[in-house]
Amino acid sequence: MPWLAIPFSDSDARDQLNKLFKVMGIPNLVMLDESGKVLSEDGVEIIQEYGVEAYPFTPEKIKEIKEKEETARKEQSLRSILVSQSRDYVISTDGKKVPVSELEGKFVGLYFSLSSYKACLGFTPTLVDVYEKLRAKGESFEIVMISLDDEEESFKKYFGSMPWLALPFRDKSCEKLARYFELSALPTLVVIGPDGKTLHSNVAEAIEEHGIQAYPFTPEKFAELEEIEKAKREAQTLESILVSGDRDFVIGKDGVKIPVSDLVGKNILLYFSAHWCPPCRAFLPKLIEAYQKIKTKEEAFEVIFISSDRDQTSFDEFFSGMPWLALPFGDKRKASLSRTFKVHGIPSLIAIGPTGRTVTTEARNLVMIHGADAYPFTEERIKEIEAQYEEMAKGWPEKMKHALHEEHELVLTKRRIYRCNGCETQGHLWSFYCEECDFDLHPKCALEEDKGSKDDEEKASPGEGWKCDGEVCSRA
Repeated sequence: MPWLAIPFSDSDARDQLNKLFKVMGIPNLVMLDESGKVLSEDGVEIIQEYGVEAYPFTPEKIKEIKEKEETARKEQSLRSILVSQSRDYVISTDGKKVPVSELEGKFVGLYFSLSSYKACLGFTPTLVDVYEKLRAKGESFEIVMISLDDEEESFKKYFGSMPWLALPFRDKSCEKLARYFELSALPTLVVIGPDGKTLHSNVAEAIEEHGIQAYPFTPEKFAELEEIEKAKREAQTLESILVSGDRDFVIGKDGVKIPVSDLVGKNILLYFSAHWCPPCRAFLPKLIEAYQKIKTKEEAFEVIFISSDRDQTSFDEFFSGMPWLALPFGDKRKASLSRTFKVHGIPSLIAIGPTGRTVTTEARNLVMIHGADAYPFTEERIKEIEAQYEEMAKGWPEKMKHALHEEHELVLTKRRIYRCNGCETQGHLWSFYCEECDFDLHPKCALEEDKGSKDDEEKASPGEGWKCDGEVCSRA
């Protein structure tokens, strides 16, 4: 770091600053002016969003930047997006400068990409195929890559494999455009219409799912595609999503092939996961517990593991601890299943009903909250459970004081999943909660007789890992 620091030995100063600014997490960046007055406690977001342009980080400067960006959006044109004070061109793979004016009046895709990112490497060949087919048909369509690479050699090698144009390496507009279009994922393909206005903020997923059929990326085209998708969902069967060519099976232990046809008519959970993923390893015991409880009552139920592991050894090790079935490691069906169910993170759990239609894509949360009780994961079942919990809460106080958290009242609140600061175990649905301090108590901890009362002879202390001091309870 090129700046100053509080000495590591001065823990008192660090503790005082943490308390003063109510620091609940890191990184945390507080902006002060010359007199020491707080300009902003949202410094991390400001730097990530605006960088050096935000200096001197005053509210007036941030407001000025936002107003300029809003004006730019209203008056947006292809030139306002791609032309800078020092450059009015983009480049081709042979280094030729192509005037931005030659792109005006066309559909233009701005391809935000990174050569070292696996998802971009996987998507680029698909985009090349769509681009070349559209060009062959004579469509007025062009792509400009906005590279996020830090190394010029990587940029040149990556760009050299592409048939379209790009902004020059490390052009200042790359970072500016990432902010302007509120880039949140890679790959991203922003589509600019012939009038210079933004047609769509990211069509990458549409291109993966529909290819050339997604062109010209207009609202009308997306409405048409949604109707196609709706018809596919209504016609979906287990075989339509799990069978591809001669790949008509899943595997059990020792690689035994189980025909997909044997699973038709069952409730199925598709479990997207990987050994290298800590949340996946944490969720696995909960899913195994639910699976075993369900199987004791319902034989027409199965889980299929769909791996994102990096090698066969990792897959084998992870799958060996699971009591269910799997797609073979590296099976090409994984990509189509991920697209079909829009799986962007793991672990993910998709529930398929006996007809083969999707019941819910949120089965992971249901298992985390309700365990085996959530089976068969239908909307009707969840409503039944919620009604039971509503009944359970009747007679409980809406607010209460508790010795574990004397500073504020605790309010009976619906909380999906939390960690009780009394018994340090997981809770869900109902909590006696302090929003200001993010402090939770299980109802059983809060309502247990003769505990937590102010009249107790011995006052209870905060849960392990918490420190209550003055107006706030914070992690110790």
